[in-house]
Amino acid sequence: MNSHQNAGAHPPMPACRWKWVPGSLLAITVMTVTAVRADTFGPVHYDPKRNQIIVTMIYDGTNPNHHFSIRWGRCHKFHDQPQGPAHKIVNVGVLDDQGNDAAMKRYTKIVRVPLAGLSCRPVTVTLWTPPNSSTTLDIP
Repeated sequence: MNSHQNAGAHPPMPACRWKWVPGSLLAITVMTVTAVRADTFGPVHYDPKRNQIIVTMIYDGTNPNHHFSIRWGRCHKFHDQPQGPAHKIVNVGVLDDQGNDAAMKRYTKIVRVPLAGLSCRPVTVTLWTPPNSSTTLDIP
């Protein structure tokens, strides 16, 4: 080999130089998993004077301007009830309009769930929000 054939050529890299790749990919994966955001519930209570449920939503995101919509399920009779007046259950979804927002900072927002259109009472309301947070509240 003469000197002009080897000019600009790099020496071969030893195989051990690439051992950092799997560890780095693992670190990136862990950082990505920890950045996944999830909504959850803070304090929840029934306000009988205003006939509404007051929900504190706790969520992660890049901004505080998330809006939450309410999706009502159907009212069902509670089947495992022994004797007494019929008691019902209903599922209510609390959905974040920015559900895929990156988890940069923690925020809270008060969401009011009006019950004026709720025809089945007494009722146990199960509030849920994706991916898997829920809380239950009895409404007279």
